[in-house]
Amino acid sequence: MRKIWLVAALLVLMVVPVWAQSPITVDAQNITSEFRNNITATISAHGQTDITEVEFFYRVRGQPATTRNDADFSPGTQIDASFAIDQTSIYFPPGTVLEYWWKLTDANGETLKTDKQTYEYIDNRHDFKVLSNDRVSVYWYRGDDKFGQALFDQANVALDRLENTIGVKVENQVKIFIYGSHQDLLDAIAVGAQEWTGGQAFTDFGVVVIGVSPSNLDWGLKATTHELTHLVIHQATDNPYGDLPRWLDEGLAVYNEDPDTLDVQFRHSFESAVKSNSLMTLQTLSSSFPADPEAANLAYGESGAVVKFIIDTYGGDAMKKLLDIFSEGELYDKALKEALGTDTHGLDNAWRASLGLPPLPDFAPAQPENQSQNQPVSAATPQSNSAAQAQPAPTAAPQPEKSGGLPCVSGAIPLALFGMVWVARRKK
Repeated sequence: MRKIWLVAALLVLMVVPVWAQSPITVDAQNITSEFRNNITATISAHGQTDITEVEFFYRVRGQPATTRNDADFSPGTQIDASFAIDQTSIYFPPGTVLEYWWKLTDANGETLKTDKQTYEYIDNRHDFKVLSNDRVSVYWYRGDDKFGQALFDQANVALDRLENTIGVKVENQVKIFIYGSHQDLLDAIAVGAQEWTGGQAFTDFGVVVIGVSPSNLDWGLKATTHELTHLVIHQATDNPYGDLPRWLDEGLAVYNEDPDTLDVQFRHSFESAVKSNSLMTLQTLSSSFPADPEAANLAYGESGAVVKFIIDTYGGDAMKKLLDIFSEGELYDKALKEALGTDTHGLDNAWRASLGLPPLPDFAPAQPENQSQNQPVSAATPQSNSAAQAQPAPTAAPQPEKSGGLPCVSGAIPLALFGMVWVARRKK
């Protein structure tokens, strides 16, 4: 009997390795990219029978949707397959991290799924230097180390101010790419960007791209603060139901540039409107801002001023509570009432009273619903020697199906010499 059991045990030991062996074996795999052209993944494998199907899966890190794609290959027991993500039609900003894997199937229906891997898509046309911590990474290639350090320090000051003032912390590391010229910036962003574009924030990717030359550092410091604020606020309030009122989103970015004083570009328009009692209502500023440069400057000035009023009057904790409520997709008036004890109309009148202005009429039009799609936001305008004019919104670049969040252009970057310009925001 012992001999029988011993023989059986030996047979099991001999058979197990055969059962555990996969009928498909991966020999090699790789992924490369040419920025703004393609991201190409390749795999080589062999099987005991013909490999008849090869699929490539990927998703952007932090986004839930996965894209499935049929690879290019010729079926056989030995295959070389590839799939290219066409970056001339599907745009990913620099710094995008892809998670990807393969699934191979043979003629017998046996499958092999590879382990998930990651790939960081970087603009490899420039030799970027980087300064990084667990909150933010700043990439630049033009300018010395002192230039990059100044932008990195400013980013951290902006993050500290948000945390200390309203208790909002960055959840996922933010990447800021500084392009050394306006033309280099235009060559790096999606097809359809206008000549006046000075920067874009891709909130669902956690990426900012800005054109800042070493001679334009002062503007770059403000641009960095403004756009970074949008990304952090987006992380704190992102939900599938709705966005913030426009005045709150932009007002927080304007306020974070300088909590004490409005930028000079906005200040003149704001002070003139207070003096003439011609402020726009918060109801009006809850959706798209005007395209006229002077009116746009007023909209930004008002937004920054009312955010300062809320924080000074109700406190940073109240602002944090308001953002927490908005993160649940609550309607504008309900969120304001719960956090501040007043609705949009009441907040407007309280703020106006602090400026010595009479109250608005009791009647106010119905509040617009939170808008989760196609809500325009501003783009940074590069400095030049002549004033930029407001432009209509360009069409956003095509995006991959089921890619999760889509990039959004956000944040008006104030310039003393220029009017505001606009591009369209697309949100998941």
